[in-house]
Amino acid sequence: MRILFVYFLLLYSGVLFACECKPLNPISKETFKTYNVIFYGEVDSVGMCRPDGIATAYFTIIELYKGPVAKHVKIDYDCSSSCMMSFSKGDDWLMYTTFQHFDLITVNICDHSRKYFSDQSEDVYLLAAHRSFEEEKLFLKTTLGVQEFVKYNELNMIHQQLGPRNEQPSVMNKFWLLLISFSVMALVYYITRKKK
Repeated sequence: MRILFVYFLLLYSGVLFACECKPLNPISKETFKTYNVIFYGEVDSVGMCRPDGIATAYFTIIELYKGPVAKHVKIDYDCSSSCMMSFSKGDDWLMYTTFQHFDLITVNICDHSRKYFSDQSEDVYLLAAHRSFEEEKLFLKTTLGVQEFVKYNELNMIHQQLGPRNEQPSVMNKFWLLLISFSVMALVYYITRKKK
């Protein structure tokens, strides 16, 4: 019986440990700098958890406070570890997110993102935020202002200006690289063959 209990504990130990986040300071002008995109929005839909432990939530932004994004965005989040987030269709959120790379936005449970609760006694984020949801929304609106959405054409232009991330060498450069590689391999073969 003891062996079975120990086996059970070892097998499910990942589930038993809770997510540990550093204590958060209330949102301020300084903490704005750590986030690329800040907005108030509603969850349109939520994708399935993929094998890599990541899921995607689709949002319609109601008020954009920071970041070059369109009105409709998708956000990747952890859906499998003890630090997973939970989104449901129709939920309102204040989202503090970062770009993983161009056009891929991610969110972390240990950041300042918070869900709206109609009953403030259910608001688990109130302790860290020191502001109600509405007070924080007003703080964002007065501090950062409401920004314009980026149009899809502008996003494409930004992407083109950034250029490709994986530039390939020209045909001539590939030829020279191949020739140098063969020369080095032939030299190594010749030297090792001569020693024998």
